[in-house]
Amino acid sequence: MKNFLESWDSRAQAMGEKNVILFLDYDGTLAPIAPNPSQAILPQENKELLERLVKIPRYQVVIISGRALVDLKQMVAIEGIIYIGNHGWQIEGSSMHFESLIPVQISSIMQKIKYELITELSEIQGAFMEDKGVTLSVHYRLVARDKELLVRRIFDHICRPYQRLNMIRIQAGKKVLEIRPPIEWDKGKAALWLLRKQEILKGKGSTLSIYIGDDSTDEDAFEALRHIGITVYVGQSRSSASQYFLEGPQEVTEFLKHLVYGAYEKL
Repeated sequence: MKNFLESWDSRAQAMGEKNVILFLDYDGTLAPIAPNPSQAILPQENKELLERLVKIPRYQVVIISGRALVDLKQMVAIEGIIYIGNHGWQIEGSSMHFESLIPVQISSIMQKIKYELITELSEIQGAFMEDKGVTLSVHYRLVARDKELLVRRIFDHICRPYQRLNMIRIQAGKKVLEIRPPIEWDKGKAALWLLRKQEILKGKGSTLSIYIGDDSTDEDAFEALRHIGITVYVGQSRSSASQYFLEGPQEVTEFLKHLVYGAYEKL
């Protein structure tokens, strides 16, 4: 993979005056990873850059995250952005609202799993459950290192039987274990769905997608968009399906500056 900042001038020239739909993950991309999700505050510089970017007609900014939609909107709080929460299960913005309906049986099973996990993990300091409505997350970033394996063992013991019966799907992230409904839907499918809607509005082939994310859950989008858009992994690892990388959130900020100031230079 090449560094996206080093390649940007040539990519910007090649994309010409196309409309751009910019997908940005939140935690680890726009905001540094924090021990607790509530502490992952959007840097003021990034907020100001996004506020300027949404005013440039050729750009549609999309924040896509595993966070619950209401949480994501509160953390960013910028008008004109399309918000995608719960790994694509909730979409809101630009006069649209999408929320997948989960069968009652699956919702009941997930609630049962939730209370089993809360009970079993209650004695492990630092482990906590996050109920995001459509999905569940077990966070263990604050757990002592010698207890992390115990968290994963408890999680597997409770969740694997349901997974084997195709009642849930499991996804591991950065110090988080996630439980989703057993339906083929993820960040990649949500990004494609939104890209197609944009092309219906603005014409096929008129829109370029740029997707930037740092987590294993973003790999679905990298795979979905790799031949039709630009994909960028944020972090030190090079084992990704993305085409480019950025070293960390600080380089994401630099990229946003390229977009904003480059656009204003043309006005």
